[in-house]
Amino acid sequence: MLVNYADIRFNPDGTPVSNQFDDIYFSTADALAETEYVFLAGNRLWERWQQSQAERFIIAETGFGSGLNFFATIALFRRFRTEFPTAPLKRLFFISFEKYPLNPQDLQLIHQQYPQFNELSQQLLQHWPQPLSGCYRLHFAETTLDLWLGDVAENLPALGDYMQNKVDAWFLDGFAPAKNPEMWNEHLFQQLARVTATNGSFATFTAASTVRKGLLAAGFHVEKRPGFGHKRECLVGVKPQSVQQPSATPWFNLQAAQMPTQDIAIVGGGIASLCTALALLQRGASVTLYCADDALALNASGNKQGAFYPQLSDDNAANIRFYLHAFSYGGQLLHWLLKQGIEFEYAFCGVALSGYNGKAEEKLRKIAELHLPSAIYQPMEQTQLSAAVGLPLPCGGGFIPLGGWLAPRQLVQNTFAYLQQQGLTIQCQQTIQSLSQTTTGWRLTNTQGATFEHEVVVLANGHQLNHFAQTEKLPLYPVRGQVSQIPTSANLLKLNSVLCYDGYLTPVDQAGESHCIGASHVRDSADRTFSAQEQVENQQKIQHNIPEDWTQEVDTSGNLARIGVRCSVRDLSPMAGNVPNFAAQNEAYHNLFNLRRRKQPIPAAENYPNLYLIGALGSRGLTSAPLLGEMLASLIYGDPLPLDESLQHCLSANRSWVRKWLKGAPVA
Repeated sequence: MLVNYADIRFNPDGTPVSNQFDDIYFSTADALAETEYVFLAGNRLWERWQQSQAERFIIAETGFGSGLNFFATIALFRRFRTEFPTAPLKRLFFISFEKYPLNPQDLQLIHQQYPQFNELSQQLLQHWPQPLSGCYRLHFAETTLDLWLGDVAENLPALGDYMQNKVDAWFLDGFAPAKNPEMWNEHLFQQLARVTATNGSFATFTAASTVRKGLLAAGFHVEKRPGFGHKRECLVGVKPQSVQQPSATPWFNLQAAQMPTQDIAIVGGGIASLCTALALLQRGASVTLYCADDALALNASGNKQGAFYPQLSDDNAANIRFYLHAFSYGGQLLHWLLKQGIEFEYAFCGVALSGYNGKAEEKLRKIAELHLPSAIYQPMEQTQLSAAVGLPLPCGGGFIPLGGWLAPRQLVQNTFAYLQQQGLTIQCQQTIQSLSQTTTGWRLTNTQGATFEHEVVVLANGHQLNHFAQTEKLPLYPVRGQVSQIPTSANLLKLNSVLCYDGYLTPVDQAGESHCIGASHVRDSADRTFSAQEQVENQQKIQHNIPEDWTQEVDTSGNLARIGVRCSVRDLSPMAGNVPNFAAQNEAYHNLFNLRRRKQPIPAAENYPNLYLIGALGSRGLTSAPLLGEMLASLIYGDPLPLDESLQHCLSANRSWVRKWLKGAPVA
């Protein structure tokens, strides 16, 4: 998962030079003018934006480098939006691939040469990702940056079948073909053609014959134009027509919505609904939320304190990758919410994972072997971990410096209030009990028989997600959890970070009065009544796993507690995406094993049109919901997705059925 930072030096004139490729990052004459001439003018962006009837434009780039191309593109797009405020085109996506990202210090040094981009530079540096492979989505108002770290040969195919014929323009940057022959090859050119839209363009600084011939062979029309500065020529071109290539995994068929008026309903009132509503409103949707409770965040999202950190302690590599990306995106969203003035208690105080028994020690040993960046995970001996926590521990473990805790109910309720100011409609005490398809979308019927009609419906109602005819076959189950609220004490006040064992304990709240400890885990139970037994067990668990004198001050006898019901699934990965039509898919795929063996045609999976879900967040909703909500909104709008194709498949709601069909086993 790790990627290496770029190894660079600076010329006397301040131009960065790659030691890996022995080549400059940009022109020594005028780097910004080169970008504007080669890439912006070469792709005719200004003219095409004025002519565009689409609401979104997608640019992709090989080689992010210092980000200068990105900054120049944003500046041009904002100028366009200012001069043509009524133009249909309103949003820009910029997808960039970078094998060797610059470290933040070098980036900052380079950006000092371009003070006109100071604000953009600060925002980029604030959320510059850790050196881990994969896609990192960063938001710059009307522009979204998807920064893919790692080898473009691996990451470009990872855009998946979903991105076929979608990229409007390519910046073919990167180091010269003679210096970087591994990138400029037939595989790259074929992948470029696969994802480029009809009449999509490219521009590149090079005129090398291998590049020209490769692009021609891939189906592009290629022209030479005068080069920039001392370069004699460079290349531009278009892909005149698109061909939809057959999918290698048609059973994981992703479908955007058809919604002329962008009228969307969300069923649910917790963190999943919140993050989805936010991402949809930012795209211009009209969103109505239906919550069954008297108020929002009364179920699993209603705890007084909750931990924010990535799920690392399992043997599922895909889960670990997903949660690392979710943790990065979630941190970005939390900082954005705070910048908007949304109030909620929080402390990015770190999260300690204790090796309280042999099994936990083994899990933490495996995490250490991932060699994650120190900002993500630090193995610690007993004395180190005790110092980080602020209280003595009987064991070592690991520490997540960027983790912490926040107040979920405050976060959800106060952000929903903010979203109401942005146009969100909220209807509480509305239990939606059935869905029926209409000619224009969906009809929702509540328990009183009242109906509501919307073009698109998103189901985000937690453990009740499979209570509809369309979702009843999903293998979801409820998990009851009781979190105890305990008074602080002289020693508990010293707790500096969230402490995880076979449970968790948060530092004292901002009032300096109480902590949260928990949580019980009762599978297949949706009971939300107080349990005196679980209250005692929450206390006994920490005293048994952390047998130190200070844990004797943990006192749950006040019987203050919150009971929530989480939604989970056996493989512990969340679900987000289209709602699959089980009857249709079972009919098409019950013989999937033999269809593949005989190499017979396999149809694309049938989903319920304009019906989506987000759920099975388990006990990690604070971390996973921001990225899942953004991904779901992206899918609904047909935007690029912020996760690679393999992770999209891991989140698909039909994945457990597919695993059985691929083995030739029946699905009941």
